[in-house]
Amino acid sequence: MSTTTSKLRYFSPFLFFIIVGSTAGFIIWGELAPLVNNPDVMSVFGFDLRTFIIILLIASIPILFIEYYLLAVPIAGGFLFINRLVKAASYEMNIMNIGRGFSGRHMVRRAAAPALFSVASSDMFRDVIKPIVFQTQIIEAGSMEYALISLMGALVFMPIALLIFMPTWVLNDTGIVTHLKENKMQLRVTPDTQGVGRWISGIFGGYALIAFPMTMFTTHLLPHILTGTLLVNQTFLNALLLIVGLPIFVMAFIIPVVAINERSQTRIRRSVAKIANALGATIVRRTKVEKAQRIVREGILTEEAGKEIVSTAKTMNISKVKEKEIVTSRKSTKKDTKSKGKPKKKKK
Repeated sequence: MSTTTSKLRYFSPFLFFIIVGSTAGFIIWGELAPLVNNPDVMSVFGFDLRTFIIILLIASIPILFIEYYLLAVPIAGGFLFINRLVKAASYEMNIMNIGRGFSGRHMVRRAAAPALFSVASSDMFRDVIKPIVFQTQIIEAGSMEYALISLMGALVFMPIALLIFMPTWVLNDTGIVTHLKENKMQLRVTPDTQGVGRWISGIFGGYALIAFPMTMFTTHLLPHILTGTLLVNQTFLNALLLIVGLPIFVMAFIIPVVAINERSQTRIRRSVAKIANALGATIVRRTKVEKAQRIVREGILTEEAGKEIVSTAKTMNISKVKEKEIVTSRKSTKKDTKSKGKPKKKKK
């Protein structure tokens, strides 16, 4: 059964959401529960911290659904306009006829980048969040108070992260690509075809992949390394559980939105394609990349350059090809000579 239509593909995301997300949530909550009764912890918008976190958790999924249905396509259109504006001189935009397979494993992986973005951004702006949550400004580096700030911030930044990444999902699913114009292909440049969604997600996903390990290390590990307390009691284990558990916990809240996106493919692709058509995009087919049997014969390189590249890639030895051609030409010459030497039969 196709990975596009099979309902079984939703099993692994559902399993991740229920089991892995719940487990990560219980572990994190168990670590942070003692802080709730801390007198230094302030009430947020009139709620005690425990109640406020529960409200955030309950409201997060409906908020993300509303964001998806109302804002994913308009923001995707904005990304298309920006891409068109930036690349208009050398690139043209088209809708590529792409495959439709998307398994449960791909859904889980799609939730990773916005989760890392949320947690990393939370730690990047912890000095802004800290006075909202704690009355005292003196908080020990590497303490569980910082872990609480990471959790609170990640839940706040999660909707912001999805405002960036949800439009990239719909752009990728529709197959919106940019590629070099025909006149630019006459220059000595490599062909460049890139999905518009990948162009955006590459920027912010790259930030998340770099910022997440750096912020986690400086917030939860480095202070203990400097004070020599990393291996005392369960400090290292607690830090490791937070570093791994926080993004998994956030991913569990993003996966339902990924699943909704899969169920809305027909509507979403039609809407995004209309915007792309308005910006001048047309439908193109994927081209099959075929290996040339001989680089020199294809007229791509000079003979010497062809020898060097072919021998480096170990695809073909041009000197042997030449010898074969010489032997073949000699044989054909001999045949021609013999045929010329034989007298022609006269017609009766």
